[in-house]
Formats: sequence, C-alpha cells, structure tokens
Amino acid sequence: MALLPPALTQILRNRPELAGVPSVDLLERLLKRPELAIPALLDLDADCHVVSQAVQAAGGAATRETLAGLLHDPLGRLGEVLDTLAGHGLMTLDGGPGGGPDGGPGDDTVRSRHPAGLWQHPFGLGRPLREFGKTVTAETLKTIVRTFGGQPAGRKADLVRQAEELLADGAAVRARAARLPAQARAVLESMAAGPPVLAGTQFGYGPVPRSQPVERLVQAGFVIRDGWEYELPREIALALRGDGSKPALTGPPHVPAGPLPPGDGVDTALAAIERARALAELAATESVAELKAGGVGVREVRRVAKALGLPEQEAGLWLDVAFEADLIGSEQGERLIATTFLDDWLERPAGRRWRVLAESWLRLPQAPTHRVVGCCEEHMTPLPPPYGFACEAGRIRRAVLQTLRTLPPGLGAEADRMREAVAWRTRAMAEVPEAAGAFVAAALREAEWLGIVSGGALTTLGRALLDSGDSGGARPTSGSTRLDSGETHTTPGHTLPGSGDVDALFPAPVTTVTLQNDLTAVVTGVPSPELAAFLDLAADLESRDRASVWRFSESSVRRALDQGTGAETLLSGLARFAAKAIPQPLSYLITDTARRHGTVKVGAAPSVVIADDPAVIAELCAAKALRKAGLRRIAPTVALGPLPPGETLRLLRQAGHAPVGMAADGTIQAERPERRRLPVEPDPGEAGFDAEAAALLMLGGPGRPAPGSAEQALQDAAVTGEPIVIVWKRGEHYMDDLEFGPGTVIGYCHDCDEVHRMERAKIKKAYLL
Repeated sequence: MALLPPALTQILRNRPELAGVPSVDLLERLLKRPELAIPALLDLDADCHVVSQAVQAAGGAATRETLAGLLHDPLGRLGEVLDTLAGHGLMTLDGGPGGGPDGGPGDDTVRSRHPAGLWQHPFGLGRPLREFGKTVTAETLKTIVRTFGGQPAGRKADLVRQAEELLADGAAVRARAARLPAQARAVLESMAAGPPVLAGTQFGYGPVPRSQPVERLVQAGFVIRDGWEYELPREIALALRGDGSKPALTGPPHVPAGPLPPGDGVDTALAAIERARALAELAATESVAELKAGGVGVREVRRVAKALGLPEQEAGLWLDVAFEADLIGSEQGERLIATTFLDDWLERPAGRRWRVLAESWLRLPQAPTHRVVGCCEEHMTPLPPPYGFACEAGRIRRAVLQTLRTLPPGLGAEADRMREAVAWRTRAMAEVPEAAGAFVAAALREAEWLGIVSGGALTTLGRALLDSGDSGGARPTSGSTRLDSGETHTTPGHTLPGSGDVDALFPAPVTTVTLQNDLTAVVTGVPSPELAAFLDLAADLESRDRASVWRFSESSVRRALDQGTGAETLLSGLARFAAKAIPQPLSYLITDTARRHGTVKVGAAPSVVIADDPAVIAELCAAKALRKAGLRRIAPTVALGPLPPGETLRLLRQAGHAPVGMAADGTIQAERPERRRLPVEPDPGEAGFDAEAAALLMLGGPGRPAPGSAEQALQDAAVTGEPIVIVWKRGEHYMDDLEFGPGTVIGYCHDCDEVHRMERAKIKKAYLL
C-alpha cells in the first residue's frame, strides 16, 4: 500500500533522519528494515512495545478485534497506541477512512512492516509448534501427544494438530506439570515466564546428561531440543500461564508529585547563556588543551572551572553543551577553540541563544554530569568531555522531561519517585540498571542549570520549550531531540506558552546602563550585544541575571586602554549608553588611569623600557619587585632588560605600573587579545525541519530503480551508510561514506585506501554486503 501524503508527513515528522531519502519507494524499503526500526521502537513507551509484540505474536497481521482480544486494555488505549506505531512507520493501518489501497475504507487490519518481527521472543514466548519445521521430529510430536493424554496418529501435520488441540486445555497441561520433579518444574516455570530458550552450553561442554532437569523436560514432552538449544513451545507456555495472563496496556504510571513555588526559569537561563559565552570566550583567547587520547583531562577541566568560577561538574556540562552547539570545536584533536558560529550566536536575542543551548543538551547521547556508558559495572569509569559516546542517558533524559510534562504546572517530583514512570517511557532504564538512577538524577540536575526544571518541576520556560515544534534558529536538530507530545495539563486561568513564546519569555534587550558612584554599572534586563561588548571591554562582569552588574577598576580601564581604546572613546561611549550623567568617580578613574597610561613604554631589544621622566627609569631599575626584569639604565630615560617585551610588560603591571607596548617605529602598540575562530560549515537545517515540505519533495522524487540493479544498491548505501562493493575498472572496490555528485559517486575505498570519484553511468554492478 503506497504511503499517502498525510501518513508520509507524520512518519517524517517523527523520524526526520529519513527525510533525505530520494523517493517514497526507497523509503518503503527502508521502513521494512529491522535494524532501522528498532531504534525508533526503543524511543516509544511500554504500551507501544506491548502492541508491537502482540502483532508479532499474531503472525505479523491481525484485526483490531483480534488484538483487543489478546490484550487487557481497561483504559481503551489500543487505538491511540496503533496510531503512534503507524506514525513512526512501524505498522500500517488498513482500517478507517482512506485506509485501503485505493484511499477507500480498509479491512480494519493492522500489519507490521516487519513480518519476521522486531522481538526475539514476544512476551517471552517461544515459537508455535507449527514454526519448528524440521527441528521437531515425528517422534517428538508423538511424545507431546502422549504426555497430554492423546493417541498419536497420522503424519507430522496431523500430529501438530493433535498436539495443539490437547495443549488448548490449560488445566490439563498445568496438572501434568505439577507432577514433574521439583527441579524440572522450577526450570519449566522459569522458561514459561521467559525467556523460553536455554542454551546447552549453560550445562557444560558435550552432551547434556539425561539427569539434568531440562533433559527431563524434553523426555516429558514439555521442551523441544534444537541442536544446542532447548525451547519451550508457545502453546505450552500459554497453557502454563493460564487464562488471566493477558498482557496489559497500562498507560503512564502515576507520579507522586508535590506542590512547588512557580518559577519561569528565565534567571537561570540567562546565567546559562553567560556561562556558555564565558567558556567560548575563554576558548577563543586561551584554548582548552585536549588529551592525546582525546577529550579534556581532569586537570584542564579544573582550570576551566576555576576560570569560570564554577564547580567542576557544571563546567563539564558547559563543555559538552558548547561543543554540541558548535560554539567551540576541536582543532586537530589538540585543543578546543571558539568557532565562527560563536559570533553569529552572540548577535541573536537571548531567547534564541538559550534555545541553541537547550536543544543541544537535548541531543546529547551522554549525561554531561555522569559521563559513563553505564551498561555494566565495567563501564562505570567516567569519560572525559566533550565528545559524545553511545549511551542510554539521552533516551532517559527525554523520558524524564516527558514525565515532568504530564504534571500540571506547579507540581514536581523527586528523581526516586519518577523512576517507574521513566521506565515505562523508555526501555533504556532496563538496559543500564547500574546507571539508570544516576542518569535520571543527572537529567534533573542539568535541566536545573539550564532553567528547564526548578525543584523537580518544569519551569514556564521549560514547558514552552517542550511545547515548541520549531527550532527557533538553533543549530541542527536531529530526530532524537523530539519529545512526543504526550499528555499536558493546564490549570484554570493558566495558559501554556505556544511554540513561539520561548523568545517572549525573555526580557527585551536593554540599550541603557545605570552608572553608580561605587564604580558599578547595572543593566536591568538583558543587555544588547553592543552594550554588553562595550561593558566587557572596560569593566569586569560580577553577576548576570535579570540585573547584570559590571565593575570598573583601574585594571579594567587599563585593559581597554591597552587594546587601543582612548579615554575620550570610553567617555563618549559611556555617555551614549548611560541612562544619566557619568558619575564623577568613574570619570576621574578613566581620566586618571589614561593620564598615567603609557608613561612607561616597552620595546624589543630584547626589551627596551622608555620613560619621559628620568626619575621613573631610576625607580624601575632600583625596585626590588622588578629584579626578575633585570633592567639596567643606559640613558636617563632608557633602560634595557633581558626578558621578552611581553614578560617585561607583565612584570611592570604586576608591580603596579601602567606600561604600554611600543612598535618598532616608536608608536604605541595596542594589545588586542587574539580571538581565534575555528571555521564551521553553515548547516542547511538550521532554519528548522519542515516535514510537510520534505514529504512533498519525496513524493516528487524519482521512481524505484530496478530490483537488484546497481542503482538500487547505490541508493540504499547512500541513505543507510552501509558498506557496498562496486565493480569499477575491472576491479571490486569495498567502499563506504558514499556521496552523490553531478553524475558521479564519491566514496572511500578500503581496498585502495583512497577516495574514488566514479562516473555513475559506468557503474554496471554493485551490491551491499
């Protein structure tokens, strides 16, 4: 059945990683591939897993009525769950308007796109007797029939029917099992609960002794031996479980929640923006060193944390987030430096800057404040930031936010009380039992630092972010960041922000500053980029919140003068931005610092120190604090030193002087700090993902290539990233990382250890491995 535009749009909205597929035909093939479907299924909740297993247990297709009979559904969730599975491309629904192949009414049948199934043992059940095929012999079937009170007759097909009829009497099967020896009965009960398969290697090498309980079960007709494995047939397991063992659709578990003071999260979000900016600016002027093995070591993280005035754990968060947001990048694996995207990010409104950080955090596969794989005890060693790695923390993070999103505003929950609800929403909790609780706690802690959560409840800002469907100008957003809409609550008189209200929650940029007599500058609100840059130049930031405070000092003013900004420029800039007149103490500080600035000049030879006043030179040469500079007077106003000019400047400033550098031609040399930028490629997806436009583009794409053709193999490899063998120039080339150019195919060849550019028309044979 061909995908209709609404269904195609919904699938691409839920799985945007498939949007680059060139045609609907290729998309249909990809949707049938289990290895691509399993990650999508794992991102869905436990009820979706139950229905997926039910369809597989029913043979891959069943009517809704049949499924309803297989499941216990007191809340009537089956229809909603089926729509979710179909919206992710895991099922097709033939029932309802437009469900049939011609767009008319369908036959109310639910079909899995994966006939072989996505579950090795749905509901912990083994194969039905009919599916054992040649594995089960006629003698084994006769044993089963005799065990449960029948007289074997006929061929294998007849014996299978006899066995099925006998096993339908659950009471008789349970009565026969009750007469088994205790050890054999315990093994049988374990296999009936699942998994239904035991490997013979569990009992040592060689043939399993007949005295083993599992062999007793084979002899008794309960278990079938398949080579080195023992399997409990589905019919026997269902009989042992009884009639009341229907899998249930439960809906999300209740989360014990308590009232919390309302919070909008904006203050914390503004602090988050400042911390990310400070980290990126630090990387621009003092690169962050990486270990040879990759990542930032503990000692360097401590240095960064001290420079930012943060705990080490929080510094690790901003390293991960800034790296994922492309504010910083790695230069040849040796150091982290700021990128060209930083300048663009700094010019954006505060709300959009914050969204870049928040969505980057949502994308991370790891937990920045608990950087372990967590799959087992051996993988609990922390890994250095900022590189990502395969980890279930990302799925758990999104499940935590989904859980909080279902709570009404003003209610919150502690990490321990959320575990059951989070486990219902993601199978990842069961995959990492060693680290699951720590990952939940890390998600809440990191969300607090970003302003998404406060005290275990979503902030107004956090709820607006999760309700928002567009990226708001953020860096690329993958499908893994999307949160299912889920259930949301409102209270009387409370209106939840819409998708465009994240920006509206932040105060408008402020272009004026209040200058005070104590040499502080206060900006009430978010300063405009131009105002913030001016204040950062001549003052030191003390706090940034709803009201940001900078403090002027002799050293901060001297820093601006060292960078070539004159006193007149500073005073005129202050007059332009100040809400009132410039306070006299600040005006005196600037003019007095400027008057003394440059009375000492340092040139190269290796260091030449020049002063207009001979007494100053005499003082410098005699000062104990400058003994390391090694200055000696060679003229009344000139002294020489053995150290480089930069070191001499540092020692003079450390001793309380205000020297300036001097160029070779005798002019004053401004000391503008080098701010390096690592180029990053602009991403075409930055404007946000439009699923409807992607669906229309795909519907107009090329038709399906001939089955088994080289073109089909090339398209599959380009989309899935799987390796491919291309026959070209009379040789076979094992290649991957394919890219299509105008009439060409470009990819890396493992056989030749080089990148090949092949003419597409000359490729007559290609096949996937």
